[in-house]
Amino acid sequence: MKVNVRKFLGENFAVEDAILLRELIQENIGEEIELDFEGFDRVPTTFLCCLFTDLINKNGRDFIISHINVKNLSNSTDYSRVVRGTTFN
Repeated sequence: MKVNVRKFLGENFAVEDAILLRELIQENIGEEIELDFEGFDRVPTTFLCCLFTDLINKNGRDFIISHINVKNLSNSTDYSRVVRGTTFN
């Protein structure tokens, strides 16, 4: 499943909107999911935390890493810190 985050949440999303995206992911968690952040200069780390922390707690880090692909995210280091638990890409 491919999700264009900009089309799904709009251009001016708030951190709390991560809950909507997280619910969509949870409903389709058995599929390969691709989140496309095209069109955003930077996604706040707090948004990524809100989006991924609960998913990681429920499904495990390795499962999330292998089932959710992220593309066009300019701050991939922040993504790595949240999802992989490290500063490495």
